Amino acid sequence: MTLPLDKFGSGASVHASRQAPTFLVESLKRTALDQLGGITRGLLRPIELALHEIELEAPGTRRVDQEALGMLKQREAALVMRYRQLLADSFDQLLAPQASEFGRTALSLLSEEELGQHLDAQRIAATLRARHARALTGAEARFSTLARSLGVSDAKQPIDPETLSELLVKMLQGQTVPDGLRDLLFKQYQVELSHVLDAFYVQVDTQLGAAGYGLYVPASNARPVAAPAPAAAPDEPMWEQVAPRSDAPPAYPGTPSGYLGGGGGAPAVGHGASGPVGVASEQLVRELGLLREQLHHWRQQAGMATHATLPRTAGMDALPNAQRRPLRTDELRSVASLLQGEDTSQFAEALAHGGGRLQAALREEMLEGARKLGLDPQYTSLSPEEQDAIDLIGLLFEAICDVHRLWEEGRGLLGRLVLPYLKLALHDDSLFVQPLHPARRLLDVLTEACESNRGASPHDRELLDKAQQAVERVIAEYQEDLSVFELAASELNDLVVQQRRRIELAERRAAEAAFGRERLMQARQDAAEALAQCVREYKLTAPVRQFMSEHWQHHIVQTLLRDGADSARHIGAMNLGQALVEIDIAAGSAQGAVIADRLLLLMPLLRDCLASSGLDASAADEAIARLVRALAWPDVPRSIVTPVPVPALETVETEPALRLIDNTSQRQVNQDALTAMRRLSLGDWVRLIDDEGFERALKVAWISPLTSRFLIVNRRGVRELVATAEQLALLAQAGRLIVGLPDAPFEGAMKQVWKHLQRAA
Repeated sequence: MTLPLDKFGSGASVHASRQAPTFLVESLKRTALDQLGGITRGLLRPIELALHEIELEAPGTRRVDQEALGMLKQREAALVMRYRQLLADSFDQLLAPQASEFGRTALSLLSEEELGQHLDAQRIAATLRARHARALTGAEARFSTLARSLGVSDAKQPIDPETLSELLVKMLQGQTVPDGLRDLLFKQYQVELSHVLDAFYVQVDTQLGAAGYGLYVPASNARPVAAPAPAAAPDEPMWEQVAPRSDAPPAYPGTPSGYLGGGGGAPAVGHGASGPVGVASEQLVRELGLLREQLHHWRQQAGMATHATLPRTAGMDALPNAQRRPLRTDELRSVASLLQGEDTSQFAEALAHGGGRLQAALREEMLEGARKLGLDPQYTSLSPEEQDAIDLIGLLFEAICDVHRLWEEGRGLLGRLVLPYLKLALHDDSLFVQPLHPARRLLDVLTEACESNRGASPHDRELLDKAQQAVERVIAEYQEDLSVFELAASELNDLVVQQRRRIELAERRAAEAAFGRERLMQARQDAAEALAQCVREYKLTAPVRQFMSEHWQHHIVQTLLRDGADSARHIGAMNLGQALVEIDIAAGSAQGAVIADRLLLLMPLLRDCLASSGLDASAADEAIARLVRALAWPDVPRSIVTPVPVPALETVETEPALRLIDNTSQRQVNQDALTAMRRLSLGDWVRLIDDEGFERALKVAWISPLTSRFLIVNRRGVRELVATAEQLALLAQAGRLIVGLPDAPFEGAMKQVWKHLQRAA
C-alpha cells in the first residue's frame, strides 16, 4: 500500500516534530568540527616520512618538495585553524546563503597549479563518494530535506565529498605547493578523510533522523538517493538496469528511490511487517515482487512443492497439501527464537559445501523445531512466503561464502547468524532490497573481518574474537529491535578501523620488502654484467678467477646497495677488478716489478673488498697471499671465467595466482587491457578470481620504480602477488581480474543470488 506523499513528506505532523533548522545546523556544525576539524593536524607528518624515505633511496630528487613542506610545517597551526574556519563557513552559508563565498567571488582564469589542485580534489571526491556510498546515501538524502526546509539549494552540501575535498584547495590558497608535494598532500588527505567519514555520516544521519528529517527525496531537482530505474522486464532485476549518474558512485543493487518517514530505521515491507513507521517506495515493492517471482520460478524448476511439509511419523497418513494449514509467521518466528541459541554446526557444515545444502538444513531444522513445539505434522506446512525467506537467506549466506574466502572460523560465525537473519527476514523482507538496512552493515563488516583471516597473528585473532562477540550479542539480544544489528556492527567496525592503521604499516613493509628484493636482484644483475665486462675472454689464474667471481662480485653488489653507482667506493671497487685482471695478464708475461708495485697500491681496496665478504684480518691476509703466490709464477695454469647468469627481475618471483600466465594460448596481450592496467595507481582496488574460484578484493600497495611491477595486497595488508602490467592484462583477458572497487559483501551476494535464480529458471 502506498500512502500519499504529503502524509510523510510535507505533512504537518512531521514538521511539528522537527527541530528548528537553525539549531540543527549549529549542532551539525559542531559534529563536523569535532570529527573532521582535526584531520589536517596529522597531514604533514606521514608526508615528511615518505619524503625522507625517497631521499634515502634517491638523494636530492625531492629537495624542492622538502623545502615547500618545511614552509607548510611552519604555518601548520594557521593552516589547521583556516581549515576549521572554512569547514564552519560551509555550514554557516546554509543560514546566510546570500553571503556565500561563491556569490562574492569574481570570475577569473585559474593558474595551472590551481587547476591541478581542483582536478585532484575532484578525483578524491569521486573516490570518497564511491568508498563511502553506503553511509553517505542516508545522510545526504536527509540533508536534502533539511536544505529544502531552509529554502536553499541542496545541489552542494557541506557534508558531501565534493565540498570536503575543495576545503583542502581553499586551505592551500596562497601556499607554494609543487606538483610532487601536492600529489602526496591530496593522497594523504584522502586517507585521513576515509578513516572518519563512515562514522561521521552515520552520526549526521542519526542526528537528522532524530530531529525528524526523513529520507524524503523530491521528484524533481533534488539529489536522488539512487538513480531512478526504468521499467524492468520480469527477468531483469532493477539493480542490473540502474545507470549511475555521472557525478555519483555506481548505484547499489536494489537501491530504492527513497522512503518516506520522519524517524530512522528500515521500512517494513511484506507479510508480517511490524517494524518502524514508514512506507516503501513503489520501486522497492516492485523489486521484492520481482525477486519473489524469480524465486518461485526457481523452485518450480527444482521440483519443490508449493507447501513444504513436516516430516511424517511412522504409521501416519499424510493429508494432501490443500488440506494442510500453513504455519503462521509468528509461529515460525517462535521456532527460530527457540533454536537461535542452540548448536548451529550443521549450518556451518552446509556453508562449507554449498550447493543448496543450507536451504535444506534450514527447512529440516525449522520443521523439526515446529514438531517440538507441538505442531501436528499431519495438518501443517510451510507457506510459499515462509519458504521465500528460507531460500533467500540460504542463497544469500551461501553466496557470501562462495565469493569470499572464509575459513572455518568465519563460516562458523556466519552459520551462527543464519537463524537470527531468518527471523528478521520473516519479519522484514526489505532486508533483501534496502541498502540502508542495519542488518546489512553487520554482514558486511563481519565478512571483512573474517575474509582470509585464520587468526594466525594476535591482531587477526583479536579481530576474530571481536567478530564472535558481535555475533553472540545478536544471538542473545535480537528479538525485533534492529538496533542490535547496528550496535554489533559499530563495535566490530571500530576494531576494523583501528586495525586499518596496522594494515597500512603491513602494506608499507610489504612494499619495502619487495623493493629491497628488486634492488638486490638489480644489483646482482649489474654485478654479473660488470664481471663479464671486466674478465671478457681473458685467461686468468684460478685464485684470481675465484676472487673475481666470489669476493669482488659480492663487493660490487654491496657498494651498489649501500653507496650507489656514483659513489667513490663503488668506482674504487670497479677499478680494483679492472686492475686485478690487468695484473694477472701482466703476470703471464713475467712483469714482476710492475705486479709488485700495483699490488701494493691496491692493498687498501683488496682489504675493503674482502671485509665486505665477511673475512676478518687473518682470513683476508691469507686470501691476499694466495693471490700473490699465483701472480708470482708466469706458468701457472689459466682459464676463462664463466659468469653465472642472474635471472631477470620479472622471473624472480613465482606467484601461484599467476599460473594462467604461462599458458601459451594467452600470450597475446590485448592493448586496451594493457592500457587499463598501466593506469592503475597506488590505492586502486581490483578483484581477483583465484585458482579455487574465490573472488578476493585486493589493493595496489606499491609500484616499482625499477620495473613498474605492481605489488598487490589483500585486505589484511598481506602480499598476494607481484606482477607486471602485461601479466595483469592477461589475467583480465582470462576474466580473472576486474579493476574497480568491489561491491560490499551483502550487495555482491545479492547480485550472485539473482544471477543464480536466472540461470536456474
